Amino acid sequence: MNKRFTVKDAAVRRQAGYFSPERLATLKMIFEAVCAEAAIPSDAKGERDALATRLLAAGETIESEMMLVLTAMKAVSDYRLGPTTSVP
Repeated sequence: MNKRFTVKDAAVRRQAGYFSPERLATLKMIFEAVCAEAAIPSDAKGERDALATRLLAAGETIESEMMLVLTAMKAVSDYRLGPTTSVP
C-alpha cells in the first residue's frame, strides 16, 4: 500500500461519479494549506494519506470550503492524537 496517491486517482476513486477539475483544485488547495499550517512535511506519508483520505471523503458531501478546512484540521488532530487517546 505504498502506492503514491495522485490527483488523477481521486477522480476515479469517488464511487458515485467523479470530482470535477474545479472541485479537485479546491480540495488540493485545502490539502496544501492545511499541510502548510500544520507543518506536515512532504515525507510524512501516513499523516498526509490520512488527511487526503478524510478530505476526499468529506468532499463528497460537504460543499462549504470552510467546513472542509475544519474537517481537514480535525483529521490532522485525530491523526496526531492517535487511536489510544480519548477526547470528550
